[in-house]
Amino acid sequence: MNKRLEGKVAIVTGASRGIGTAIAQRLAAEGARVAIVARAPESGSQRFSPGLQITADRILAQGGECLCISADLTDANARAHIVDEVTAHFGGVDILINNAAWANLHSSLDESLENARLQFEVNVFAPLQLSQQCVPSMTARGAGWIVNLSSGSAQHVGIAPYAADDEGALVIQRQVTLYGASKAALERMTNGMALELAAANIAVNALSPVAAVATEAALEAGVVQAGAYFEPVEAMAEATLALCSRPPGQLSGRALVSLGLLREIGATVHTLDGSSPLAGYSLPAV
Repeated sequence: MNKRLEGKVAIVTGASRGIGTAIAQRLAAEGARVAIVARAPESGSQRFSPGLQITADRILAQGGECLCISADLTDANARAHIVDEVTAHFGGVDILINNAAWANLHSSLDESLENARLQFEVNVFAPLQLSQQCVPSMTARGAGWIVNLSSGSAQHVGIAPYAADDEGALVIQRQVTLYGASKAALERMTNGMALELAAANIAVNALSPVAAVATEAALEAGVVQAGAYFEPVEAMAEATLALCSRPPGQLSGRALVSLGLLREIGATVHTLDGSSPLAGYSLPAV
């Protein structure tokens, strides 16, 4: 396998499980030195969450380099040290993957202002702050790639009149209004930052799955049901790799869907260790 990211340094937030773990492993398999970020355990003597340590162990086992960082992304002060810590350890930053997200499934009319703020804090303000802090290093190194993980919930839902038979489909939509609003804000910020950073040779893109990914968090929240159709986590990892392994001027300022991007560029999906095509997987029409 070609080491497309040899010599690059990547930060992946929310890397203790699910999509974040898959992305971190995939970038490491392509030669990137990876800093993985997640919250520390709320109690006990462990410095890192068990999931973050598992991700790190997998990267190290495949011969990669990894730095674990504990940070609560709901807190601007707590996340302020991330980029400095990565720069001190690896010498700079080339790639930023803003994968961490915070969601609370409630109607916007029933949601507390505290939880509404938390969703925007993690889903919008954390990516903004980390991007601001990474840009000087990326500029000095001659190029950079920022990928903001978004969601289909950012899209507008149907308009009135609402048919009675739409009631079931609308239940989840009612519960993700604020989460979707935060992701819509993230996509608009992505588009604007891409324009602002074009002269610095830094690409900024947003990436969503074409369908729900059955990660542990999604299953726990009831967003997807075990056994139902869902997108393989490897598709998101491969699409993310595609966005940060091409010249920044080729792909920037876009809000993309994973499988659509993979079909557009003719990419092959790989297993999490980056070694071989995912058996039996084909890209559906989107």
